[in-house]
Amino acid sequence: MEVFSKSYLEEVVENQGKLFEYAEEHYPGIDVADFIESYMKSYTRAMVDEGQAYVCTMDAETLYNYFLENDKYEPKQGKTAGGFAPNWIGQFYALFQWIYRLTSKEVVKLLPVEFMFEAYPGLHDLDLDVAVRKVGEQCGLNVP
Repeated sequence: MEVFSKSYLEEVVENQGKLFEYAEEHYPGIDVADFIESYMKSYTRAMVDEGQAYVCTMDAETLYNYFLENDKYEPKQGKTAGGFAPNWIGQFYALFQWIYRLTSKEVVKLLPVEFMFEAYPGLHDLDLDVAVRKVGEQCGLNVP
């Protein structure tokens, strides 16, 4: 799969982290795992995968509202995560998707949200690139 331009990489990684954090901070009681999984499987995220500049450059709040409106996502009440985990998972998923040239749907299938929350304590202190490559290697993936 072709992925979005490297010129968007830092912005997409940062904004996806902020998006997941924004959802939890601004919608108390949101089931953050459901939000993350739904977003990663969404049409909105597929547009990021394809490098649609309009979506790749949205800030977290705008992207959240765009996702709700265009994918008709309705936040569910459930387990929150707290702390930095949602932000880190967002950044991790975005960089993983770009490095291994997978669709976001494939990434969340390979690395389910529950796994990411479990892996967070052991991985989040590593440099993000190192953590992504370590997990990719453990999954048997090679950098294209």
